[in-house]
Amino acid sequence: MYVTKTDVATPGGSGGAPIDAKDFDKGVHFVTNCGVGASNPTAIYIRPFCIDTSRFEGDEAQKDGEMPIRKAITPVEFAEDLKQQLEKIAPTRILKDKERPRYGWLVDGNFEVVDGGSPLGRFFLGNFGVGQSMLALHVKVTDVDRGVVVYEFDMAGGSRFQGRHGTVRASGLGRASHFDLENAAERVYLTLTPNPYHYGERSSVSLPE
Repeated sequence: MYVTKTDVATPGGSGGAPIDAKDFDKGVHFVTNCGVGASNPTAIYIRPFCIDTSRFEGDEAQKDGEMPIRKAITPVEFAEDLKQQLEKIAPTRILKDKERPRYGWLVDGNFEVVDGGSPLGRFFLGNFGVGQSMLALHVKVTDVDRGVVVYEFDMAGGSRFQGRHGTVRASGLGRASHFDLENAAERVYLTLTPNPYHYGERSSVSLPE
């Protein structure tokens, strides 16, 4: 999964700037209120993402009659995946229908495409992109205390050129959307964490004087 476009609000909520991933190396940037981003929420609340207007197709159910059920519970599955990931940042809870957060961050959004692809296509020509799955969604992070949308970004990805043999992150001939949802949840966590891999940290080596 990749973040394809981002809108970042300043801490004061007075401005923002679109950042397109393809322009990253071209020096696209913005400076407002020193450009310091929101971080370290006291709590995180997740509202299951809207899916009513999304394109939902491909290998998602045994029969077409089951598709409406699979579509309806996909936001529930993603909310659980997202909760497991965002708990690494702060205490996280999934909101029920009529609940509203009072502080911290609210994470919500909507699915645009949920396409499980074709296991048969992946079996024969998966390494050429045939039968690949696709997941596209929009994520919004709101600072509830200030009533400001601090981050808003689009994500897209899928099984791509993965063939019949599955991996830790791809399904092979299995149900690809479950992997895509888990990968998307992890990407949200990595995107919202300042240094998720703890690069540069050390316990005993000191810089010379």
